[in-house]
Amino acid sequence: MHGFRLDVETHVITAAVTSIQNLMKCVRRAGIEIDGLVLEPLASAEAVLTEHEKQQGVLLADIGGGTTDIAVFKNGSIFHTSILPVAGYQVTRDIAIGLGLPFHLAEEMKKKYGDVMPSHQVQAGDRVLTEDGHSISYNDLSEVIRTRVDELLRLVVMELPHADYASIIPAGLVLTGGTANLRGITELTHEITHLPVRVGIPADLLGVSEYLRDPAYATSVGLLLWTMKNQIKQHRGSLRGLVSRILRLFR
Repeated sequence: MHGFRLDVETHVITAAVTSIQNLMKCVRRAGIEIDGLVLEPLASAEAVLTEHEKQQGVLLADIGGGTTDIAVFKNGSIFHTSILPVAGYQVTRDIAIGLGLPFHLAEEMKKKYGDVMPSHQVQAGDRVLTEDGHSISYNDLSEVIRTRVDELLRLVVMELPHADYASIIPAGLVLTGGTANLRGITELTHEITHLPVRVGIPADLLGVSEYLRDPAYATSVGLLLWTMKNQIKQHRGSLRGLVSRILRLFR
């Protein structure tokens, strides 16, 4: 073949070197060696996305404690990534400030009773009593959570590089991370985007405890799958090299 120019389309991810070095130093001081670095939403995608979704076009939003990590896949490849500094911590902080609760109680109430859709409430006037005697309204709790989660979901959609996001992600959105456990979050997301929405849960993992089938563990499980996939590729490469050497010997 003959040509004058070679082009390649790449996806470049940048990060603060100091932050990465500090993270690696902490891990190594804990006695753990590091084989490599993987962007969090790429690892989560290994655990919760299907190949069909990646081909068709899908947005993964990993809503963790401190950040919401976004990855858009199209035609089987990564198309866009972004990290938002808003996630579950901000939801808990809003509950603590808005309802006058200590932070640890606000976190407990969010996990136990958190619901972003009023239709899921048993009765709007019901109240819940916390362990230390605080009494809060289900309706007030849901309203605080819904306001922050609604804002967060709209920020996720705004991160898409094209206004006509339905054409980029026809497969819709997959929500994962601990905050994806909030009741009603899929309905609220569909209400905002009018696209298919589901919660991404690690599944079809032979020998893995049922305890890990939770969106909160998507990244952890994804890191294991990422490593396994790369090891298989290396093994196949070594095997192909061995076969080639044997064929040359026979020739």
